[in-house]
Amino acid sequence: MDEPRLGLRERNRARTYAEITEAALDLFERQGFDATTVDQICAAAGISPATFFRYFATKEDVLFTDEDASAGELVRAVAQRTDRSTSSVSALAEPIVAFAQAMPGATSPHSRLLTQLVMTTPSLESRSLRIRLRWERDVASQLAAEDGLSTPKLLHTAVASAAVSCLTSGLRHWPNSSPSALASLVREAFEHTIG
Repeated sequence: MDEPRLGLRERNRARTYAEITEAALDLFERQGFDATTVDQICAAAGISPATFFRYFATKEDVLFTDEDASAGELVRAVAQRTDRSTSSVSALAEPIVAFAQAMPGATSPHSRLLTQLVMTTPSLESRSLRIRLRWERDVASQLAAEDGLSTPKLLHTAVASAAVSCLTSGLRHWPNSSPSALASLVREAFEHTIG
């Protein structure tokens, strides 16, 4: 079945979004996140600041555009796992490794450098932590729902926290590894955690 064709307006919006993102990512890589201004991004993308702010509320948002989608994909991976008999860290290894392997951008040229940028830039720590806590909360809620509960118990929260730590540990070490190593790093983190 053919995908519907985008209208001219949607194509122009998608092109402008891509141009802003590409300009911002290039500047972040070359001169660092903190040293890059919205005005510099606008100049590099050939747009006005007003146009930038129609697409992004802050320059930080360029790095975290898929925040909602990634949380949803992570929970879906956990919900669709083959071992649903237990709420354990080992039962979450398979879906979280699969999530890491399928993460949007895991194979793009910018991905590893941007992951390093997010993991090493102090001004981005609070946003990165907020995403991690959301992943933990959403996974714990999924585990609780599977047990017929509306609120996670300590078990659900602890298991979700340990599993998400394996994911973020893999992400933290990925920039120093090969481009295709993310899933292997996450798997290794689970092996160290499970013992």
